[in-house]
Amino acid sequence: MHIHRIILMASAALLAGCAAEVPENWGVQVNGQWIPVVDVHTHTGSWEQMPPAFQERIGERTPKGFKWTTGFVSNWMLGTGNILGQMNSAGIYGAGVFATISPNTTGNATTDFVIEKTAGHEDRMYVFATVRTDRWNVDSAARLEKFEDELASLPAVKGIKMAHAHQQIRFDDERFYPIYELAGRYGKPMYLHSGTSPNPGTRFEPEYADPAYLEEAIRKYPDSIFILGHTGYDSKERALTYTDSAIHLAQTYQNVYMEPGALGAERAAEVIDDYVVRLKEGKVLHKVIYGSDGVQFPGYLKLHLENYVAAMERNGYTNAEMSQVLAGNFSRLFGIEIPGLAELQASFSEGGA
Repeated sequence: MHIHRIILMASAALLAGCAAEVPENWGVQVNGQWIPVVDVHTHTGSWEQMPPAFQERIGERTPKGFKWTTGFVSNWMLGTGNILGQMNSAGIYGAGVFATISPNTTGNATTDFVIEKTAGHEDRMYVFATVRTDRWNVDSAARLEKFEDELASLPAVKGIKMAHAHQQIRFDDERFYPIYELAGRYGKPMYLHSGTSPNPGTRFEPEYADPAYLEEAIRKYPDSIFILGHTGYDSKERALTYTDSAIHLAQTYQNVYMEPGALGAERAAEVIDDYVVRLKEGKVLHKVIYGSDGVQFPGYLKLHLENYVAAMERNGYTNAEMSQVLAGNFSRLFGIEIPGLAELQASFSEGGA
């Protein structure tokens, strides 16, 4: 979507008060049933904390006369009001909001920053904490101590976010195994970006993208939950390059889950059907937690969800299977109740769709 369209849509949303109205029913309607939805994968942040190369990428599509607005639009897009507004418009009850510290790729949004942004909305916005990994050989002890304190003392923190390719660390680098140990000890599921990304500064080699390189850590820390973000989707090449690696790990290990972030985006339109079929045929739908990788432009959360639900419908998913993917697995794993979910699941046990 061109930036001038984003500017017009952003301006309209601001004039309308930013947030869409809370829907009468949460979720998406399929075959006459409302299926609740949680989106585990959204981002906040700020233009000021983005590195120049990423700012340049965002600004590439900005018309010359509008370049001065790029920072303003980016901050609005990543703001709490827009995230909640997009959630309401899509019928999404809850969303994970990621802290991310990747100073050489997409920029920094610390755990404290995300907690501040989501304050007052903890019932619907779930914080995923992160830890800074550059200069690890020098500062790891202090960073791990601070990170452990966040996990132990901040009730808003529901999970952990890492992005190895963005943070430029290999999946099999044992120096970072203490992070996985802390995740298990404090019961915080980890979301780990797998696959590639088109963002500048990202590492593309298999050691940074193929979740198969996580297998040793997965075996070593059975109490730690590994959510393989993007399910190994190779966004750079628009291919399912590492998806089978992710599915194999989910089939093999109890502590491995997957997430389809960006698979409902326009960029992945040619592979989404193949993707949802692989998950269903692999009998791993009880291991899939829905996420979108939003918010990227106005209406992104709704568009991604609609595309993903349509792909599931086209490929023979039942309402019960969709319910697992869209909210059930998240609720079970994170222990968070989602409105309407228990009643829907009860209807399935009584012979519903």
